[in-house]
Amino acid sequence: MSYSLGDLAVVLGKLIGYGVEFVVIGDTVVQLALRKKELSSDVDLFAINPSVVVDEGFYVELAEKEGWLYSTTEAGTPKIVARVGDKEIALEFYENIFDIYIPGEIIGRAGSISVKDVKIKLIKPEEYIVLKARQGVDLDKLKRYIKELKSIDKKLIIKTIELMPEDEQKTIANRLRQIGLTL
Repeated sequence: MSYSLGDLAVVLGKLIGYGVEFVVIGDTVVQLALRKKELSSDVDLFAINPSVVVDEGFYVELAEKEGWLYSTTEAGTPKIVARVGDKEIALEFYENIFDIYIPGEIIGRAGSISVKDVKIKLIKPEEYIVLKARQGVDLDKLKRYIKELKSIDKKLIIKTIELMPEDEQKTIANRLRQIGLTL
């Protein structure tokens, strides 16, 4: 189901109102960079505070207060399906646990944008591309995004690859080459 920028702003604004500190890390980053008016897919959020592991009850209570559905992601972290009118937006919350690893440098340099007057932090599309290539899933979607983006900062791609565990860097670079990104 698709939703508008306004719907996204309402939901993320509510999270901010509850004191949730987060950085948008999923493909919403690319959709926003492409200036899409209608968005689709889950909104992946790196939770800075409160912790998704230590303070899971906070997310359960937030969902209950808003009348939203609470469940968990495949990684066992909070997933909330938020409703705005007749639209649903799935919010998946992550932090560095188990197989999930996003270098602190990426989170620390996240920029801010305003979505319908709601200020949100998000990583750069190039950083998303590297994170997705590291996962090795949805490479067809990643290839499409690379074609749709007007410009890609290859230096940032390389710097981001260098932040990944050393034993994974070559694999990430090879996956990106396989989908047509020359480094």
